[in-house]
Amino acid sequence: MGNFRRRMAAALLTATVAAMALSPLPASAAVSDGPDPIVNGEAFVGKTLTTEIGPYTYYGCGGGKGPDFTIYWTRDGFLVAGETGRTYILEPADTGARMAAHVTASKTACGGESLHSAETDPVGAANRASGFTGRSFELLARANDGSLQLYGRKGNAWDPARTVGWGWNVFNLVLSPGDFNGDGKSDVIARDAAGTLYLYAGDGTGGWKPAQTIGKGWNVFDSIVSPGDFNGDGANDILAREPGGALYLYPGNGSGGWLARTAVGQGWQVMDALLTPGDFNGDGNVDVLARDRSGYLYFYGGNGSGGWTRSWLIGVGWNALKMAGAAGDFDNDGFNDVYGVDQQGRLVIYYGNGRTGWRGSDVVGSGWGVFTAIF
Repeated sequence: MGNFRRRMAAALLTATVAAMALSPLPASAAVSDGPDPIVNGEAFVGKTLTTEIGPYTYYGCGGGKGPDFTIYWTRDGFLVAGETGRTYILEPADTGARMAAHVTASKTACGGESLHSAETDPVGAANRASGFTGRSFELLARANDGSLQLYGRKGNAWDPARTVGWGWNVFNLVLSPGDFNGDGKSDVIARDAAGTLYLYAGDGTGGWKPAQTIGKGWNVFDSIVSPGDFNGDGANDILAREPGGALYLYPGNGSGGWLARTAVGQGWQVMDALLTPGDFNGDGNVDVLARDRSGYLYFYGGNGSGGWTRSWLIGVGWNALKMAGAAGDFDNDGFNDVYGVDQQGRLVIYYGNGRTGWRGSDVVGSGWGVFTAIF
């Protein structure tokens, strides 16, 4: 199916470019057509895709009068109008689609031959790692008085904390699923004591739209987290665990509702914390980290279609943390990180290396022990 889609994209692009040509041109001027381009980057809304092109691709096709080639992007095989740069920022309209880059020889001296990248995985909705106001790392923290504080990053420093809500102490669980309703902005989900689940749609500036009820009876679960797009359909999902250890996937439908749930695991009651770092091993699929009561931290690789690849131990001593979670790329190195609050109330960042490992940690704040929830 992937090869068929790639051929379809190539055919559509070739037809489009041919229609744009003003007159037939000789094809013999190309010194080298070069290898097929490669698209790098995470296939999630808000992320940037970058085209890697061979250094001598269509060398000489510009005839010394202009660029040797032009880049085009396609969405599910159809040309994305106006996009001719090496980079492409994924938009909400790309959700669920497969993107590809195409390099076409300049028509100054060549005949307009094209090279085509492989298509990406289906583009996932903006996940938690996209932040609440478009930055790569932001935290929401709930204080004892129920106020909700937004801590954003600007460069290498924290912005001043900003109050973005009151009365949030009525909820016994709060989390961010990323973009849950398909508008490209990150949202928050909250559960009250009666088990009612509410969606607080973000407005993209740290504020909220009116709450919507999206579920009842969710108090049967003792842990609810959002890994991002776990089943590869382009919409963000929820994982929910029962006290007995059964783990269920509740797929989001991309517009604030649900598809049918599926069971995705047993025995998860041995874990006392589930962390959702997004793609933690660099394979393009979202993953889960889990801490057991002895402080061992395990990696569970998502397979991109609602299941798992493999798991292994990636840390010990994590029971020294009062809280632990994941909220994106703290240091802007392209790899998602993990945060924790230690017994002294210090906020510690554990830097992921993009390969299920670590490259160090730093204390980046103090006084975080006063919060009842951080997400």
